[in-house]
Amino acid sequence: FGWYGFNCGSTLAMSTAAKGTLAAQVAMNTTLAAATAGLVVLMLRFAMFRKYDIGGMCNGILAGLVSITAGCGNVECGSAVIIGAVGALLFQGASSLLQRLKVDDPVDAFAVHGACGAWGVLAAAFFDWGTGVDYFNGWNGWGCVSNDDG
Repeated sequence: FGWYGFNCGSTLAMSTAAKGTLAAQVAMNTTLAAATAGLVVLMLRFAMFRKYDIGGMCNGILAGLVSITAGCGNVECGSAVIIGAVGALLFQGASSLLQRLKVDDPVDAFAVHGACGAWGVLAAAFFDWGTGVDYFNGWNGWGCVSNDDG
C-alpha cells in the first residue's frame, strides 16, 4: 500500500465514523501534497532547463509525501497543498545547492528526506488546525473538530 498504507494506516482503526473520516482526511492530504509538489517541481525544472524532467517530478512527488507525513492527520486540505508546494521549493533549492557544492547525492536523498522531512515536522506545528500556538490538535484530537451537539 506504500505511503497510503503508512499514513492512513496510522489511524490504527476504521471501526467508528470518526476514525474512517480521519483516514479519508489523511488520504486526501497525502494525495494533495504529493500531487502539488510533483507539479511544482515539474514546472520549476521546465522553467530552469526548458525540458520536462520526469525524474525530477518523481522526486518532487516524494518530497510532497515526506513533507506531509508528519502532519497528514492534523492539517486541512488547503494547508496540505501549501505544505506540498513549500516542500517542492525546498527540495529544488536543496538539490541545486548540493549540486553547486559538488556534494555527491545522485538520487537527491538529502533534498527529499532531509530538507523536506525537517520542513514536514515544522509544518505539522505551523499548520495544525488547533486554536493558537499553545494548543495542538494531533491524531487524538479529531473529535475536537465537532461542536457540542456532536
